[in-house]
Amino acid sequence: MIEGTFDGAGDAFGRCFGSGLRHVESESLEAAARSFRTAVAIRPEHPVAWFVLGLVQRGLGRLDGATVALRAALRLRPDDADTLFQWASLLIERRLPGEAVASLLRLVASRPGHPDAAFSLGNALMAVDEPERAETAYRLAVLLEPGAAAANNNLGAAFLSQGRPEAAAVSYRRAVRLEPGSAEHHKNLGVSLLTAGNFAEGTPEYEWRSRQAVWQWNRDCPGTPLWDGGSLDGKTILVHFEQGLGDTVQFIRYMAVLKAMGARTVFECQPPLKRLLATVPGIDALVAHGEPVPEADCFLPLMSLPHRCRTTAATIPGGVPYLRADPDRSAFWNRQIAEAGWRNEFRVGIQWRAAGADRSIPLERFARLSHLSGVRLYSLQKADGPGQWERPDDRLGIVSLPGRDGSGEDEGFVDTAAIIEGMDLIVACDSVVGHIAGAMGRPVFLALPWLGDWRWMRLPDRTPWYPATRLFRMTRRNDWDGVMARIAAEIAAVVARRAAGTP
Repeated sequence: MIEGTFDGAGDAFGRCFGSGLRHVESESLEAAARSFRTAVAIRPEHPVAWFVLGLVQRGLGRLDGATVALRAALRLRPDDADTLFQWASLLIERRLPGEAVASLLRLVASRPGHPDAAFSLGNALMAVDEPERAETAYRLAVLLEPGAAAANNNLGAAFLSQGRPEAAAVSYRRAVRLEPGSAEHHKNLGVSLLTAGNFAEGTPEYEWRSRQAVWQWNRDCPGTPLWDGGSLDGKTILVHFEQGLGDTVQFIRYMAVLKAMGARTVFECQPPLKRLLATVPGIDALVAHGEPVPEADCFLPLMSLPHRCRTTAATIPGGVPYLRADPDRSAFWNRQIAEAGWRNEFRVGIQWRAAGADRSIPLERFARLSHLSGVRLYSLQKADGPGQWERPDDRLGIVSLPGRDGSGEDEGFVDTAAIIEGMDLIVACDSVVGHIAGAMGRPVFLALPWLGDWRWMRLPDRTPWYPATRLFRMTRRNDWDGVMARIAAEIAAVVARRAAGTP
């Protein structure tokens, strides 16, 4: 790549350049950077010196310096394949994938066989949410290197991002065959199968997530064996939370299944949920993370229960409602709601922000709902402070109820459940509030992004997880306006039926 690119090894430039190369070979990158900086000062028109300086600066983690050097190299050699590739790779590293796309398109057009160019182009296009174009790039990458597990895996991601889980599973299976020990490929295959409703094959593949560093667990009970799905009669099983608050609320129903198998059940939950989960059926002992954990004969992460209980899409445990609001808190909040509201209003509790930005709904999209005749919106969006709710812009007409009643401890989600009890309907993004309301058996309109989570499968508007929940999916990517327009129309129809006395 750089041999024969400078003349006169005895001149000052040649000595600096050669010294830089020797420092690179000995992995002395600081010294190499000094040599190449001197070289480009002597001959600023030399593209290779700038190019290698950019690589060295990037190796040192100096992305600003690498940007200056590689930009100079690209200006001097705008069509050089290696320079284009390294420049694009730097832009991706700097989280500027949109800017990288143009360089990678030029590279793939001029050198379609350049190693990793098509793969990097696919990655950049996925980062800017263009999975259809990314699919084309990944197909080229797979064509050029059929044995590349990563390219097949990422092609699966492009399919899944388009809402094509069956096609995604084909690519993920190929990645698994090529790299059978990869936890990522197996887990991704599991997600695609579960999205398609194939629990029998999907749940065992999803178990591979436990081998990924991000999902390491069981730090509190070393030596306790995993439950293998065998008899639990007379045994104590510890189940501990995994992933988010909404996941806990959704899958806590499995504790009743374990109890019916003869087990003594212990559940370790996230601290904010302990009071809310206190009356969930099937739990013999409830502890919050950080509290002493009772001894157990076996344990299992919560979201492994569908696999160990051999759940299929047709046998998802019911039992709804399995969450109930505290009667005293319900009475308190009913008074608060009555004081804040109108007579005969249709009360809609809303949550718009989720842990993932793609699942969060811009608050202004609720304007359609706030303008409906006879409808009043109430904020259920938790704020950062304990026991507090977000107070949205008054122009949207959203009621922000007063804070908790002065008790000295964080209410967790106990008050949230009590307020939900006083609503006619909950409209929420894919978040803990939607799960709490669903588990309480309350009517929910759940607004889902284009790429909904696997648990909602591809069912059009209903879910076996929560019988009173209706799903409202995007029909086009990033189209929250369309989702909220359909929700507004449904609420208007419900209000009209109620006014007419029609069920």
